[in-house]
Amino acid sequence: MAKITGIEVFPLLAKFKKPFSFSGVTRVSSNNVILKINTDEGVYGVGEACPVPAMSGETNIGICAVIKNYFEPLLKGQDPLDLAILTQKVEKCVGSNVVAKAGINIALYDLAGKLLNVPVYQLLGGKYRSEIPINGSVGLGTAEQMLETCEEQMEVAGCKYLKLYAGKEPIETDIPKLKKIIRGVGDRAQCFLDINQQWTPKTAIKAIRSLEEDVPLLYVEQPTAKWDYEGMRFVRENVVTPIAADESVFSLSDITNLARNQACDVITIYALKPGGILRGHQAITMSENLGMDCFIGSYLELGVGTAAGIHLSAAIPKLRYPCYMFGPLKYQYDVLKQDLDIKNGMVKVPEGPGLGIELDMEKLELMKYE
Repeated sequence: MAKITGIEVFPLLAKFKKPFSFSGVTRVSSNNVILKINTDEGVYGVGEACPVPAMSGETNIGICAVIKNYFEPLLKGQDPLDLAILTQKVEKCVGSNVVAKAGINIALYDLAGKLLNVPVYQLLGGKYRSEIPINGSVGLGTAEQMLETCEEQMEVAGCKYLKLYAGKEPIETDIPKLKKIIRGVGDRAQCFLDINQQWTPKTAIKAIRSLEEDVPLLYVEQPTAKWDYEGMRFVRENVVTPIAADESVFSLSDITNLARNQACDVITIYALKPGGILRGHQAITMSENLGMDCFIGSYLELGVGTAAGIHLSAAIPKLRYPCYMFGPLKYQYDVLKQDLDIKNGMVKVPEGPGLGIELDMEKLELMKYE
């Protein structure tokens, strides 16, 4: 029976191919942390924590510290197959720190899959599909800049779905720009919006209705403040386009509250935000039981975190929307020996044991955070 012997952390400076802007944030790089949970049998599991301080309040320095000072002593000597028990111990060990906890949980699932010689999706009850439809994402810019990015992502990955970030400019400027972009894309891809809480409920209704008159929209993600369930419901009841919740969803109880308030049609679930694969899978089940669609989003993780999201996507019984598994394509380098199989707007579910991926240690050294 394998026992956990320690945890290694690899803080990275992962540079994007080009700056990526949304809401009030411009990202030129990401301080992801890759981690390895080692065992006395020589088998290890890999995980990833991708901090976005504006979202979860975590940084790479804090993630490394909490893993080494709290989670490593807690997990040493434990049986890595006790997934639920270890998840609960990690959650109770320190408050918050959900991205750090998610990195640990992803690594535990990878390790368990390797020890049992099965893919992670088997640990979740099996896969409903072998390929996942993905969406690209187009950061803020002029209409011409955003259309150029749309063209790139349709060309490079064959994306048939595109997320357009919006909401920073007044709607008198934003809406004509979005109409121009969506018309430029035409029937080659379906577009949807991510507003990142920038609109008031009345502004959201006015903007969405204006768009509905002229262009198709798949859905609108987080149009209003994450805490304003009443405002989200007001928007939902006064537009035709489905409303998705993102920043409103971290915990399982958030999903219950959104359903109780009839505040959205769709739930965005991450491998990271709820604290890892176990809670992510529970969030899928809860959304389904409460009659809401869901899909898997991301913080733009590298290949490790994206692989975790792919396995969760495969475990969604009825997947009606694309999943945001585009992260690795945004970076100059990934950390995997073999890239994830992304083409024709789909990503294949890895079939090897655990996450079905292998770390490239040379890439970790190249991208090391100094």
